[in-house]
Amino acid sequence: MLKQISISDLMVDMYVADIVETSSCQMPKRRKGMIRDSRIISKFIEVGVERVVIDTAKGLDVSAIESANDEHNKALIDTALEEKLDVLKGNLSSEYQDLSLEWGSAKEIFRTSTKIVLQSVSAIQEGGTLNQRYFDEASKAISRSIMRNRDALTWLGKLRHERSYLFEHSVNTATLMGIFARESGLSLTQTEACITGALLHDLGQVKIEAELLERMGPVTEPEFEEIKKHVELGESLLPEGADISSIARSIIGEHHERYDGSGYPNGLKGKEISIYGRMFAIVDTYDALTNNRGYKKAVPSSQGMRTLLELSKTQYDEVLVHQFIKCMGIYPTGSLARLDSGLLAVVIAQNPGHPLKPLVKAVYNTVTSSYVKPELMDLARTDCPVKIHSYEDPKNHGIDVDEFMPDELLED
Repeated sequence: MLKQISISDLMVDMYVADIVETSSCQMPKRRKGMIRDSRIISKFIEVGVERVVIDTAKGLDVSAIESANDEHNKALIDTALEEKLDVLKGNLSSEYQDLSLEWGSAKEIFRTSTKIVLQSVSAIQEGGTLNQRYFDEASKAISRSIMRNRDALTWLGKLRHERSYLFEHSVNTATLMGIFARESGLSLTQTEACITGALLHDLGQVKIEAELLERMGPVTEPEFEEIKKHVELGESLLPEGADISSIARSIIGEHHERYDGSGYPNGLKGKEISIYGRMFAIVDTYDALTNNRGYKKAVPSSQGMRTLLELSKTQYDEVLVHQFIKCMGIYPTGSLARLDSGLLAVVIAQNPGHPLKPLVKAVYNTVTSSYVKPELMDLARTDCPVKIHSYEDPKNHGIDVDEFMPDELLED
């Protein structure tokens, strides 16, 4: 069904069938399609679009959203997300399983969790509030996937889009924080609270001018002061009376505090920062270093680890940095390693109980300086004749590690 609506009623996940022309509007080249990013709506407003025609058979209907907002105090309610969460809730298994068996579930969890963050951003921009239940359910699903096979979500976190940084960064840090919390011996409840905090930690950025956050060059001192406000803004976005744990709140409020007192917003120092805030500061920095953003290129996992070690003398809890590196694997999933045979191999998955012997895919021969037919090698097998010699920087050989991701990830 086609329905003409005001641009002020347009939201993410609505399908635009046409744009109503006005004499003052510079018509966008693309006039129809699903709204996947709130910035598209902002662009429409910027060029002067006043009204659009939506197709409610292909996307959300404004009337359904209005009634849901009225009944639930403007908390985000999304039928498609409700259905996805019902599917995720149906998979209660936490038993370890092979990587190939976890791909399907992990994909749905990653996509749904990203959608929750994206839709929450849109809801906030429209004057609505977060739906805490969505984040709680996503946290439980992420936690269970980590228990089944942590490498599935770890690999998915590497397939990132620069324009979706906020959404995917939130989900990937949630995965990394879940792994860190679980490997550190935290309880299931504590781990899930850590994941929830990670999913919510940067939502305050919604209230900051996007240009400041993505600027290629340096920002001025007043501009940096504006950026720093996103922490307190994030805390203010939590629904009144929401049963959000103190652990999640600590992560939201403390993820930019630093061990030497140089962080913000409160300049907390050492153990004044909760252990959850100290843990997440490490996770947040590692993910930012090892993934592309509009203004910087990612560094290899090994370099990200080295940077954390260098900063552990000042900005981060040194004991926790070593703990994080240990739980991520001596050779992290997705990194490149040199085998003692002279081959270079991409680390595909960790082998529980064998931190020095992951599952790898050999891709390059350093002796002949040429690619080889990719070959999976389980270094933990007793009959495997090779072992890892050292880390290797992919850039030194012009290797794009993502080209050698597990085959299952290439399937839609």
